[in-house]
Amino acid sequence: MKRRRTVVLSAIAAGLLTATLGIAPAATSAPATTGGSGTAAKATSNRSTSDIALKGYGYGTRVVGGEVPAGSSMTAFTALGCAVKTGLDRTNEIAEADLQGNGTVSGVKTELWTRNIDGARHSYSRNAIASLVLADSPFGSLSIRGITSLSHAWHDAKGFHAETESSVGKIVFTPPAGDPQVLDLPTPGQPVPVPGLGTIYLGGSGKKVTDTGAAARATALRVDLTPSTGSEVYVARTTAQALSGVKHGRFGGFSAGTEVTALDSTLHSGRNPLTLMPCQGTNGEVQFKDNATVDLGGQVILNGVSSRQRGTRFPGRSVAWERGSVAELNLGGGQLVVDAVVGKATAIRKSTGKLITSTDGSTVGSITANGEPQTFPDTGVLEIPGVARLEPMVVTEVAGGISVVALRITLLDGTGAVIDLGVAKATIRAN
Repeated sequence: MKRRRTVVLSAIAAGLLTATLGIAPAATSAPATTGGSGTAAKATSNRSTSDIALKGYGYGTRVVGGEVPAGSSMTAFTALGCAVKTGLDRTNEIAEADLQGNGTVSGVKTELWTRNIDGARHSYSRNAIASLVLADSPFGSLSIRGITSLSHAWHDAKGFHAETESSVGKIVFTPPAGDPQVLDLPTPGQPVPVPGLGTIYLGGSGKKVTDTGAAARATALRVDLTPSTGSEVYVARTTAQALSGVKHGRFGGFSAGTEVTALDSTLHSGRNPLTLMPCQGTNGEVQFKDNATVDLGGQVILNGVSSRQRGTRFPGRSVAWERGSVAELNLGGGQLVVDAVVGKATAIRKSTGKLITSTDGSTVGSITANGEPQTFPDTGVLEIPGVARLEPMVVTEVAGGISVVALRITLLDGTGAVIDLGVAKATIRAN
């Protein structure tokens, strides 16, 4: 049974309630965690480059088990694959999303940033969730508010360090009859059972510090919904890493089936499902993410949304490719239907330093408007009056590689929304 993920394109809810229940900052903590969202770090940063790689990722929720389709994506996922620069910022946010029939989450924001503070190089990953409503059923509903997690890894003159923090504002159980009940927060070894619905566990955290790197990870909560849906929900996951020994020829890039933007830059769905290339490559392994169905506010339905990547080092060359694809787009209940869109970007760097790029493998299948087959004119841009403007193969040469959007669709409904399908970028940069 396919379940549909809904993304509503609207502004993110503000104002999170917090009450710390995680690990306190270590004695060697940088002042960058002050204020919860890293405001101090962002204010005092400057941009610089070194051989220390800064990595991280985060997401709001991930549902596994039960009737959830394999490969279902994470809400507001974003990542830094391998940053040798500080002063970088990455954000992904979702106003509201359906959790594969297990509830809804709203006000989800993931932030990643890298900073140079007094010569120390920092990687931060933070996720914040305004509200999570789980398993609304005959047994009642469970609402969790004000959830955050922060992971922080850094390198300074003394070596590598890592720390984590998590917080939850309030947990409220609303029975079928009677007043809502505020539940105790879970603690290590003391989960919170909710009769008929499931059990709430403290998510857990971890740190690993060696002479060559540091890693921090935190998950604010884990909710076992086995009695009601058979699923588990991982809530507010963050990771951050700082690693040494990054050499020339580092891999980079990403792929996604789709990315949506509008004239107002605060409104977007981000890249979904996003796969981001690690700086070391994938050691020849094909990494992937899939979404069965994505519904963008009821106006655009996407089926078979996928991303793929592979990065391999050979004796005389390194090869990286990224591939984003969409099996079908349906706009306006059949006003516009597009099938088999693939964007593939490939970068090859030889041992001599020569760079070769390609978009071979990128394609756009059939296009139908109101039941009539369409073809691209000689101008290369197809316009469906009052519906959309379609531009194939938007290719850009980038530093160390190439990027491609297999099909760019600009809606002509007055919103200015742009839907990119088959998004891929592959780079191999010599530092």
